[in-house]
Formats: sequence, C-alpha cells, structure tokens
Amino acid sequence: MTDDFESITTKLLSNGFKDILADGKVGIEKESLRVTKSKISRKKHQSSLGSALCHKHITTDFSEALLEFITPPFVDKNAGLSFLDNIHHFVSHNIGEEIIWPFSMPPFIESDDQIPIASYGSSNLALFNTTYRNGLSHRYGRAMQAIAGIHFNYSLSEKIWSSEFFNNKQKISSTQRSTIYFRMLRNLHRMNWLILFLFGASPIVSKNFLSNRNTGFQKLDKHSYYLPYATSLRMSDLGYQNIHQSNNLAVSFNSLQEYTFDLKHATETRCEDYQKIFELVEIDHPQINSNILQIEDEYYSIARPKSSVESNQRLIAKLNDTGVDYIELRSLDLNPFEKTGIDLETVYFLELFLIYCMLKSSPPINEDEIVQIRQNDFLVATKGRDTSLNLNNNQGEISLKDWANQILDEMMAIAEILDYKSATFKNIIQKTTSKIMDPDQTLSGILLNKILTEKMSFHELGRNIGEDHKNQYLSMERTK
Repeated sequence: MTDDFESITTKLLSNGFKDILADGKVGIEKESLRVTKSKISRKKHQSSLGSALCHKHITTDFSEALLEFITPPFVDKNAGLSFLDNIHHFVSHNIGEEIIWPFSMPPFIESDDQIPIASYGSSNLALFNTTYRNGLSHRYGRAMQAIAGIHFNYSLSEKIWSSEFFNNKQKISSTQRSTIYFRMLRNLHRMNWLILFLFGASPIVSKNFLSNRNTGFQKLDKHSYYLPYATSLRMSDLGYQNIHQSNNLAVSFNSLQEYTFDLKHATETRCEDYQKIFELVEIDHPQINSNILQIEDEYYSIARPKSSVESNQRLIAKLNDTGVDYIELRSLDLNPFEKTGIDLETVYFLELFLIYCMLKSSPPINEDEIVQIRQNDFLVATKGRDTSLNLNNNQGEISLKDWANQILDEMMAIAEILDYKSATFKNIIQKTTSKIMDPDQTLSGILLNKILTEKMSFHELGRNIGEDHKNQYLSMERTK
C-alpha cells in the first residue's frame, strides 16, 4: 500500500472504499470499582451478577471490587454503547447500596489490605487467575492495580481484506493483515499523546499514590492532590506503569515476528527482584513465576495486537498461528460525566483516529523514538493543558497545538470521505479543534474546573456522580 497520504485519500474517494472503511467493528472493555461510602468495597462479587470466571460480559479484573464489563464487537456503534448501558443498568440493580465509582483513579486507600484480590473458585483455571493476581500484587502493589480505564477494541471490516484496497486480487493473508495492523499500532504509539490530551480525565490523585513524588502537586483536600495542567495521571509514572518493563523490557512493534519474539523472551527471562518474592512472601503461590512477565497479559502498553480466536493457546501462539484480528487501545480514562464511562462522539473519534493511523505512513520505530514517544506521553499526561507545551515529532520540537492541528487537518480529509450520509465525523473534528485551542474544554479541564469552583472534595464529587448515575438506572425499569 502506498505511503502517500493524499493519494490514499484520493483512492478512497474515487473507488468507493468509504463504505467498507466505515464498517469496522468496535468492542468496549470497561473497568470500574464498586465503592461504598467513598471506600473500595470489601464485599465479594455478587452471585446475582453471574460467575466472574465464566460470564462473557460481567467479570472482575484484578480486585474482587474491580468490575469489568465487556461488549461484543459491533459495526453499529450505537448498538455497542446500548449494550454497555444495559450492563450498567443490570449491575446497578444488583449491587445493593454500592455505587460504580466514576473515576479512573480510585478513592483514598489507607493500605493495600483494603483491596481484595479477585477470587474465581477452586478449579485449575481459577487458581491460576488468582496466582497471577497475587503476583501483580507483590510486584506493583494493589493500589496501582485498582486503577480503572477503558479498552477500545477495533477491527477493520472483513470486507476490506478481500477488496482491491490493498492492491490484491484475492483475500490477503493473515501475515499481510498483521502487517497492516502493526502499521496502525506504531502510529497509535506515536500519537497516543493526543488521546491523553483529549480524553484524559485524571488530573487528581489520592495522596497514597504520591509517596515522595509530590513535586508541583497542589493540595485539593486532605486526601487528594492535583497537577494544574495534568490530563491523565493514570498514564503517568504515578499510574499504571511497570518500572521493570520501562527499564528492562523493549518490545518491538515493527512486525508481528519481532513483537512475539520479544514478548516470549520476557515471559521466559528471570528477574532477580521478582525471584525474591518467593523468598519473602509466606503464601503457597505468591506468583506464577519470577520472570519479567508472568504471562503476556502483564505487558503494559497503550495499545496491543490481539487475536479473536477462542482457545486455550497462549496469546503469542495464537498471534503466530492466525495473525492479528484487532487492536486494543488501552490509554482511555473513564469519562466520569457519562454513565457508561464513554460517549458516542468519543467512539466515532477513535474509530476515525485508528483509520487514520492505518492510512498514514508508519516507518519502523527505533530505540531513540521509543524514548521520545514515552517522553511525549509523560509530558502530556502531567502538563498537557499548558498552552506553551512543546513535544518532539521525530523532526524536532513542535508545539502540541501545531502538531494536533496537523493531525486533525489530515483526519478531516478522511472525515469528509466518510461523511457521505451525515456530517458526524466532520462535526466531531471541528469540536475537537476547539479543544486544542482551548484546553479547558477537555475532560481534564472540565473536571478540574468543576471540583475547584464548586469547592468539593474528590471523594464528594465521585460519590455525587456515582449516586446520580445509579439513581438514573434505578429509576428505569429493571432488566433480567
């Protein structure tokens, strides 16, 4: 496929590929804490919600209190969000006095003991899942594992693989398909900072996350602190990070072969620090092993290639056997102002953004660019709404505002192609442009302004929003 962006968009417009491009599938995985009186619930996962081990749509993540809602993939994005809404409706009627915490960052945690590790029963699979979570607890602490977010799963339309879009006269192979998805994946990493800027909603953290790293933080209330220009502290060094991964683990996104090789190496390479867990922790199964990664799922990345094949094979084996089926974007904070944590405009923007990342030139990422990508993400996560902020786009310094506008201008070219029935995509790009010009319109800006002007605590706002969302569901007819 040609790397010239203008020729690609011309090809889309002239050959009718817009219908196929608009038929990609979206699935949502949404994590949320069960909370009571501004504290993480100590109650077990309610039996009325079904088995956390076996239920396809309602389960738990790290903690017994950390719910995870999973939708199937939908071409109709409205239908997908309705499915997620129905899950919330059902759960709200089955958690008693508890609420679903609306923020990505958890309420104040006095000690890790307040966060119960998820339990799945006594089967081999259940014990494996619990042992894996024990390992996460000892490696990173339970507080980090209680951070919630949204995983946005996206796949291109199946029709595109047998169309002439990729200059093939027959359906392309799984290897070629994986190459296209890795093209998308590299650009997602390069431009992830834009996702943090627009959809970050965690400029506030509880003081237990700060320890000694409080430079620049301002006190909000007795339990919470904030950074004035932060967008997503969840995605900063205070949030969902793996120190050993950042320092010792380099996983290539330049090809499926390199990616699976590096990931396999990490799951087979012993880490001396993690070996000490076996010596220091007095429980029978403190972790699965002492390797850099216990299993592939432990690899923390803003986006990952995934296989939709349902089997007991390891992820690496499935990817090598059948290739990449979809991309999982993991850097989205929960939108606290939406009952489901995400709205339709965000879904449409992300769909357009992933299409853009697939179409745009995507050369290999070298070690220097990896450092640059991490630095851009860190800067935007901690001070992205500073209007004087500069980033590095591999050609030198550029203001966040200028780079964002360049991206949105190119995305607008795709939006105009896809908006042959309505002006949805163009309108969303126009709204997004206004957020670039006025960062106070971003989620993090709105959230921080609300909590400062209304002079309430982080816990009060979280409780108020969570109760309001729950009451809306309780006022609706109960579903079975």
